[in-house]
Amino acid sequence: MIYILLCILSFLLELYALGAGEITHFAQWNIYRYFLLHTIASALLSWCQVKWLESRYPDERLKVFLFFFVFMVVTLSFGLLLSLLIVIFGLLHVKVIEKTQTLDKISFNAISDDFPEIKRIFGEASLAHTLNQSDARMQTKIKVLSALSEINTPEAITLIKQALSDESDEVRLYSFSLIDHFEKELNKKIHIALDALHQSKEISHKVQRYKTLALLYWDMLYYELADDNLKHYFLTKIQSIMSESLLLAPHDEDLIMLQGRLYLFNGDINNAELLLHDTLEYSGTYTKAICSYLAEIAFLKQEYWKIPSLIALYPSASLDLKMYGMQQVWNHKK
Repeated sequence: MIYILLCILSFLLELYALGAGEITHFAQWNIYRYFLLHTIASALLSWCQVKWLESRYPDERLKVFLFFFVFMVVTLSFGLLLSLLIVIFGLLHVKVIEKTQTLDKISFNAISDDFPEIKRIFGEASLAHTLNQSDARMQTKIKVLSALSEINTPEAITLIKQALSDESDEVRLYSFSLIDHFEKELNKKIHIALDALHQSKEISHKVQRYKTLALLYWDMLYYELADDNLKHYFLTKIQSIMSESLLLAPHDEDLIMLQGRLYLFNGDINNAELLLHDTLEYSGTYTKAICSYLAEIAFLKQEYWKIPSLIALYPSASLDLKMYGMQQVWNHKK
């Protein structure tokens, strides 16, 4: 009750400070009197607000007092009414966040029930199986195609192409749109690379542009986006680019490795092996690409006993996810 009386008293002091319009005469005494009485009224009302908010902010009385006091002094008479409204309609009804006690350690067993259970939509080999099922739901097949479009491997593109003959119109259209989008993106990159090549003048820049262009043409073959009629065209383009670029940089490892890929693609295993060995003699380093291609050549030649030792030549085979998997498989095949 006493704080309500103090609140009323502060407003009466403020009204008296205003002096029924005498402050508008700008007399020096009126100004001094107004600020003195306004400061006292602000202090009284601030103290009342501290007491009203004491249960919510028991350890921050001084901060609450200073906040409202400075606020009311700066905003003059209007601040008294505004601060009172803030307390009544704002702070008294605000939801207080309870502070949790400090923990020395977290018990995961106690909170494990609150963790959401995350499950995979598709398991191993289920993507191809789902697409081949005639009774699979159309929505499920579209989810499979969407997942395959993120993988970006020749196997994924092949599965998307298989969906072009699906019974559902929606599945066929969606698979076609994915293939079309992929082809357009590659063609767009090829046009950009061609423009960059025409503008290149320095040899180092030309070699880099040739390499980029050759790899983009290779992607057309690698992802099996080119039909049988265009495969010969892309092979000819890649070989032409390779011939020009190798004249400028005969020992560039990326170009040599791409030449080896072409030999393997054309079934010329012997030339691919010779090229890899020449690269190895020049560089003296067993890179991941060299070791994996030599292992692939040994597999194609049915020299399976060489594969584990070829993979082991790569120094970081145990740290590389794909190479480590190959190493584990072929070590058990010994």
